[in-house]
Amino acid sequence: MDLEERVASAIRAQTEQLPARNHDLAVIRAAAKTQSRRRVGLVGVCAVVVVVAVASALSGLGEKRSDSVGPVAPGTPSPTLAGTTSAAPAVDALESQGWATYTSERYDFKIGHPSDWTEDPADRDWQSDADSADPLSPAHEAFESPSGDLRVSAWSVPLDPDTREESVEYLVAWVEDYCEATGNTPCTGIADRAVDLCLERRDCHPGLLVPFENDVQAFFSGGIYDAGAMTVVAVWRAESAASVAPYGGAQRLLEGFLSTMQVWPASTPVRQRR
Repeated sequence: MDLEERVASAIRAQTEQLPARNHDLAVIRAAAKTQSRRRVGLVGVCAVVVVVAVASALSGLGEKRSDSVGPVAPGTPSPTLAGTTSAAPAVDALESQGWATYTSERYDFKIGHPSDWTEDPADRDWQSDADSADPLSPAHEAFESPSGDLRVSAWSVPLDPDTREESVEYLVAWVEDYCEATGNTPCTGIADRAVDLCLERRDCHPGLLVPFENDVQAFFSGGIYDAGAMTVVAVWRAESAASVAPYGGAQRLLEGFLSTMQVWPASTPVRQRR
């Protein structure tokens, strides 16, 4: 027997002494199922962790959200529906200088509007019983955006000469009563959320800009306007409505209209009132 045959014989002798392995399919399947359960359990734990993390994030967002009605500080961008802010207010006193001018002979005032907007003149004088709760009242001097989804109105409401005063306190009380009569909301907290206005560049007769749930309105009387009536200017959209986002929000749009009537937020520096 040569060397190669002796090596082969030795290997066979050692192999024959090893015990045969038992390839039990039941055992193999059980082991596979155990591994599968472990993987599923791990995936389930990861899913729970993800769900908890997402729920926590959403909860945090909910805590930051506010549905309360409040004013936007004059001169600051307004939030858009996407949750971002516009780079700069699209409407301000300087930009509105190039607007078209509309003269209301019915209510004896002039008001500017963007040149591409449509004028919808009033057909008759404002009446409390017919027009109080109608944002589309034919007694409004109205202006519509090119798309037709945005409307701004101006009109005058007669005042009781025996009770009229030129003060912020009078304005707040009057607006509260007017809010109730027109079915607007909310009618409480007006003094806290209103923006003080100045009528005329230097004399600064008082006025109020008041955000409501679905619109923003301004109220002023006296000075260069009829002291026997309350002049009202309204943007018929909520502050966060998509249609007013290109203008910086409903309040910023209203401030643009008011600036053409010589009415500004009281915080506006005198040199900017033009």
